[in-house]
Amino acid sequence: MDLMNTQRDFLVEHLTALPSFRALLRAVEARKIAALDLPRPILDLGCGDGHFAQAAFTEPLDAGIDPSPQAIAQAARRGMHRELKIVDSNAMPFADGAFATVLSNSVVEHIPDIDATLRETHRVLQPGGLFVFTTPSHRFAEFLFFADLFCRLGWKGLSRRYENYFNRISRHYRTDSPETWRARLARFGFAVRAEHSYFSRAASRLFDLAHYYSAPTLLYKKLLGRWIVAPYRANFILIERLWRRFYDEPPVTEGAYLFFLCERR
Repeated sequence: MDLMNTQRDFLVEHLTALPSFRALLRAVEARKIAALDLPRPILDLGCGDGHFAQAAFTEPLDAGIDPSPQAIAQAARRGMHRELKIVDSNAMPFADGAFATVLSNSVVEHIPDIDATLRETHRVLQPGGLFVFTTPSHRFAEFLFFADLFCRLGWKGLSRRYENYFNRISRHYRTDSPETWRARLARFGFAVRAEHSYFSRAASRLFDLAHYYSAPTLLYKKLLGRWIVAPYRANFILIERLWRRFYDEPPVTEGAYLFFLCERR
């Protein structure tokens, strides 16, 4: 465990860098990952622009891959990966058993051929190596504010259309149950050592509403290259108080997201 990370306030760090809906979710995940003692070398599968690695770790990870040249260019500027490659996860350019840990935060849901990626992940891991990932659960869409509201009003068709719309704009290929993931992981040679749900129905409702509240940040990103114009904690006092409740919420039986820690058999 990194003692420096355990003393960080991930919520404040994310609120001053990301749109509020993304800030809450990524802060929860960064704290979760930062608390793990992950053996190196570590591969960041779907590293994106490198923000999450910068948020969750204090030292650069060994390697990062992503299919987006633009994302890899941004990740390179952050300097949180010793090696970066623009590649698809279903054909990783690494030797068998190259890594002790493969980490993937909210990425596997965006991969069309997940079977090929799991096969490659198993290959590049050392025997007994760890595969740690987070992903939306089968409850993701139904827990959203408007999907839940329409369902409660008896408008089930409208609720399903909103769920499908949100999954589409989120570019999700899958939002599977824990049972589906366990079976899939076992098929590709992984033993689940730990798993849990996180992000409650109440947190998901606010997550949904915050997308509309945060809409202006899309303009800031396009015009200025950053999400937040004035990244000062004082500007986020009210929303920090609201988000803090969900940042510190106790474990949930069913959540919108899943955490898995697996071992390569």
